[in-house]
Amino acid sequence: MIRISHFSTIAWATIAASAIAPHAAAQTAATANSCLACHAAQTDARLTAPAVLFTQSDVHRDSGFGCVDCHGGNSSAADKAPAHDIGRGFKGKPAGRTVIGTCARCHGDAEFMHRFAPRQRVDQATEYATSVHGKLLATGDTHVATCASCHGAHGIRRVSDAKSPVFPTNVAATCASCHANAAHMNGYTLPNGSPLPTNQLADYQKSVHYRALTKGNDLSAPTCNDCHGNHGAAPPGAGTVVNVCGTCHAVFAQKFDTSAHKQIFDKGCVECHSNHAIVQPSDEMLSTTGRGVCAACHTAGDKSDKGSVAAESMRGDIARLKSGLDQSRALIARLKNAGIEVGDQELALREAGTKLTLARTEMHAFDPRLVSPIIVDGTRIVAGIDRAGQDGIAELRYRRRGLALSLGAILLVVVALALKVRQIDRRQNRE
Repeated sequence: MIRISHFSTIAWATIAASAIAPHAAAQTAATANSCLACHAAQTDARLTAPAVLFTQSDVHRDSGFGCVDCHGGNSSAADKAPAHDIGRGFKGKPAGRTVIGTCARCHGDAEFMHRFAPRQRVDQATEYATSVHGKLLATGDTHVATCASCHGAHGIRRVSDAKSPVFPTNVAATCASCHANAAHMNGYTLPNGSPLPTNQLADYQKSVHYRALTKGNDLSAPTCNDCHGNHGAAPPGAGTVVNVCGTCHAVFAQKFDTSAHKQIFDKGCVECHSNHAIVQPSDEMLSTTGRGVCAACHTAGDKSDKGSVAAESMRGDIARLKSGLDQSRALIARLKNAGIEVGDQELALREAGTKLTLARTEMHAFDPRLVSPIIVDGTRIVAGIDRAGQDGIAELRYRRRGLALSLGAILLVVVALALKVRQIDRRQNRE
């Protein structure tokens, strides 16, 4: 297990105080910037890349900041020595704690940030100090993520920019740049001492959350930072998983909080749904057989196992309502396609569908006595729909019989007219 010595609040306050020193004046577009000209002329890609990225798209450049605002030095000097003058505050490439201090120099100053982004938070450095990354950095671990690891150092884009590494659809890949790298994560462990996994991205890409985010274009769907935090990144403790999931799935969390499993499940929701590879829930999960997740704790067919009996009872009730609802839905669709008015039945179908959803929700309390009344209400609605559907079928048959009789009568008239015409023709021919 990694031993983390907590970096004292006083130490972080010292960094923050030194970071929020008087700000260098933001460079204006009219100010000569020899940094960009010199770096762009280099042959080493490591030196040219920062200049290229900064000139292409950078939120700081757009606000009038230049190289010296982060790196110090003299951007108006043509030669390297005066440009890198330590007396002018040159500090080169920030690394480790220096990165946090450099960014916090502006982003930790509420008065200064109010001039550029008054809605933006200014406690990121303080929050970072409480994160797993910040605590490890305080121990001297320079492999952990800092501001530049996630936001980039040059060519920094706004969070709302779809090309930003911290835009919702890009967050997982950004986190995976470290967490999916086995070599980089070597040596990091879980609280129980086992190696920290590196398959989180692969698992997340199988999940219903990832599909909603990338396929359904739902930017509110959770990604890494929604559960772990961003600047204060930390894995949710076993006892807080329900609270984390409950920020979105509030009703399910409330139902689970009243259940017998509340005191039994150490990991809460994760016990049945996993954490990163959360698949689309299905009724099949509520079972002690097949793909059911209840089999992990309960024995199928054991009448003395109350959990097994409860699971099968709720599963059977839900399956019956779903089957009846599917049949009624097909019947009403058939009548609608035939031209029968079914507006009231469609409303009833939606109400029955709501009952099915409520039953699936109430199931998280794991008490069949709470699910059964909902199923009864839903079944009653479905029965009413079926009765109306059968009336619709009878009306459809009546219409078809009437149509057949009408077509028969019309056909007889047509035949009679044809015979009459032929009779008239013969008479005219004889005359």
